Amino acid sequence: MRRNVISLTDGAMASSMLPQQGKKTGHTDIRQSERTGLAIRSLFLFVICVIMLNAVVLPNAQQTLLASAIGIGALLALCYNQKFNTSAIMLFASSWIVTLFYMMVGAFDGAPDVALAQTIAIYIVSPLLWILVIDRTWRLVGIDTIVRGFGVLAILAAVSVGIYMFLFLNFGPQAVSFFGVRPNVHIEDGYSGAVLHVSGSLIYLGAAFVASPGVLNSKKFGFIVIFSIALASIASGRTLAILGLLIGGTYYFISEPRKVFPRLIVMMTVFIIIGLFVTFTMDYLLGVDVFQLLERHFNKVAGGDVERPAQIAALLRGAENNWFLGSGHGIGVDYIRSNTFPWRYESVIVALLFKLGILGLLVVMMPVIYSLFILFKKQLFGNLDKYDSFFGASLIAVMLAAMTNPYPEAFAFQWMYLVPIYYFVSKRSSGKNSHLQRSEERKSVTI
Repeated sequence: MRRNVISLTDGAMASSMLPQQGKKTGHTDIRQSERTGLAIRSLFLFVICVIMLNAVVLPNAQQTLLASAIGIGALLALCYNQKFNTSAIMLFASSWIVTLFYMMVGAFDGAPDVALAQTIAIYIVSPLLWILVIDRTWRLVGIDTIVRGFGVLAILAAVSVGIYMFLFLNFGPQAVSFFGVRPNVHIEDGYSGAVLHVSGSLIYLGAAFVASPGVLNSKKFGFIVIFSIALASIASGRTLAILGLLIGGTYYFISEPRKVFPRLIVMMTVFIIIGLFVTFTMDYLLGVDVFQLLERHFNKVAGGDVERPAQIAALLRGAENNWFLGSGHGIGVDYIRSNTFPWRYESVIVALLFKLGILGLLVVMMPVIYSLFILFKKQLFGNLDKYDSFFGASLIAVMLAAMTNPYPEAFAFQWMYLVPIYYFVSKRSSGKNSHLQRSEERKSVTI
């Protein structure tokens, strides 16, 4: 009996050990999963910093690095469950289907293979990678962190303009070859102008922060951001960057008609302070007459240049000859803008009208149209908030810039279009509280 009792006791002890081992194994698996999730999260955040520093501050400096970082970021984003609403999927899928169709049209009409390959890369692959990265970033850090990040990047972009101009003027073009643009800074007879690496970024950020100066919690930080963008835009002599500031200021006034007068007083006070400081700084450091510089920009806007109007006229003639049905991707007109890529034009929107026709252009532009519809709907019904103004004004500014500049066809600048589109289509379309002010995953790191 005693031997049997001992046997039963040993058996009970052995059986009681099995669940405990399983429990330990389960805890080990959970901890391992948490460590893996934390490692992926940390790596993704590092990649995002690399992407945004290169895309916003140095978009032309290290394009191979930027492309690699976007690819890695998209792969890391696929480690998570992607959550896109039906509207976003339908809008982007329709755009890509139209792109594929007009690629076939272009192929039948003799479009070169390199043109078709560029079309796939620019209009399908690159936007898809950007969207994956933007979605995961949004869910990981939240909108507040994203906007603060844009503020920091705006200051860095403005500082890079000063560094660029200083190096060029003191050490020559070879000193700024790192920035990856055609180096040129011209300061003469009170005029300042530069071929910039961050012109697109200044257009986006200037319109965004001026249209919604209260988007940052710190008013001092917001003032520094706006001042930095204004100084860099005026010093560089880039007309579109200055127009971005004006677009943002205009939207700031009209976004809420009842607040036009008090906002006018506040904005005029801020502009006067910034204007006096910019005027003194540029006159003292560079010998630039700000009033003469602005007069040149007004004359440029009023008179325009020669190349772009001729380019637009040729594209419109080509579209008319095809009954606005579309000539296909990879097909050019008699006006050759680039000997290397004769099918690509600076006036991207008009070029798409020639390539896709009216119907195709409407489908491809539907994400933008839908985003602006949501923006104006919120404004009409009084549901507009500071983020709507921030992303709405920036989208308007960069779409106007696309009329005369090839930003949508440069993968390094596509974030300017896809970030506000993602905000309105994927987040703001479903409700007021759907834009994730804080991270959805601040407490969870598992995948």
